[in-house]
Amino acid sequence: MCAERIPIDIPFGSTRQRVEVPAGQLAGVCWPAPAPTVPNPEEHLRRVIQEGLERTGITRKAKPGARVCLAVTDRTRSTPNQQIVPILIDELEKLGIRDEDITIMVGVGMHAADSPEAIEANLGPAVARRFPVLNNEPDNQPVMVHLGTTSLGTPVEVHRRFAEADIRIGTGLVNPCMLAGWSAGGKIVLPGVASRRCIYENHKRFTGILAELHCSSLLGVMPPANIVRSDLEEAADIAGIDMVVDVLLDAGRNLVAAFADAHLPAHRAAVEFMRPYVEVALPEKVDIMIAGVGDIGYEVSLFQGGSRVCGGVDRYLKPGGTLILVNQCREGIYEGFEHEEFRQWMREMPTPAELRRLTEALEIGGEKSCVLYTFSWLLHEMKCRIVVVAEGMGPAELHEVHLEYAAHVQPALEAALAEYGPGASVGVMPYGALVLPVLQD
Repeated sequence: MCAERIPIDIPFGSTRQRVEVPAGQLAGVCWPAPAPTVPNPEEHLRRVIQEGLERTGITRKAKPGARVCLAVTDRTRSTPNQQIVPILIDELEKLGIRDEDITIMVGVGMHAADSPEAIEANLGPAVARRFPVLNNEPDNQPVMVHLGTTSLGTPVEVHRRFAEADIRIGTGLVNPCMLAGWSAGGKIVLPGVASRRCIYENHKRFTGILAELHCSSLLGVMPPANIVRSDLEEAADIAGIDMVVDVLLDAGRNLVAAFADAHLPAHRAAVEFMRPYVEVALPEKVDIMIAGVGDIGYEVSLFQGGSRVCGGVDRYLKPGGTLILVNQCREGIYEGFEHEEFRQWMREMPTPAELRRLTEALEIGGEKSCVLYTFSWLLHEMKCRIVVVAEGMGPAELHEVHLEYAAHVQPALEAALAEYGPGASVGVMPYGALVLPVLQD
């Protein structure tokens, strides 16, 4: 008689892959807890935005001739900008803001620029065609404005269109983040609309914290321990962002809540609201972890999806274990314009200690090294294997960066079970990018 198996569906792009795990070897499945969704998203967003405009004083600043810059997240995020931005524009126009005084900036940070098609998908055709939409240009120093320096020495340089606006508003999607602890909030400023120099100086600060914590990432870690986060928030203050609209989505990308306020109170309220729904736990560390990214935006690349999973699974995997990463990687290894440089660093795969030295010396940008660090930690420090179930990357491409390829999650699991034997334990995390792993006592 065949042993009982538990079927589990893992998100994979816009589809799913089913894996069947032996019941006796399944240590647990880490699902985000069901969060109540708002019955009328447009009504909720409008009310929250109206209250935020009043609370932040924008209703008193807004008038004909006032210049507005709306900084929005890019194609790598599932922020519902198609819903948020039209409401923002409508409410601003009620206050006297004219179309010709509104600029939309895509906060790509160091990612490659969003294409016109991606911009239309992000904002909707009506908004994308009605207003000027610019991508951040981190290496175009003439368009950057130096506004000051943080207490840690980060030069605050942001795009001129953002810096010179009279009203500055950003959008964000709040999830656990392996560098800033949680995404959104002040991140729409740094890295969103910042210069390369500003981004490098901020992002390099992760090295000392991880050396002290002895782990792969800063997932879920907030100030004061996370100085990357506190530094970027100080930069956002210096840059003068007036308001952010930070949203929470469930695993089905339905709106759970929205917060519109100054970036610190909005972000902290969103994090505290969402934390109980995304904290997950296993009773023990496992030999094999199957982890989906769980968000189609993050599945854009190995860089985005992989780092969000690898940055948390070290809390669950035994040394010498196997991670089966289910990540579509539809744009390949990295969606940034420096994808070949990132590929070369992945080929070299420096140790965590080497990465800390290289990052502090600015020989590698912190936006790349913090991601590389999550892979290096699993491969070098924990001696784990990483098997990637992907469409946008093949066996040879993954092999050259020290990873393995599988077309489907089931054969990858069968191979791992055969290697570890009948006593192997298995954990499953279908929505790895949307949860915050903790270990039970």
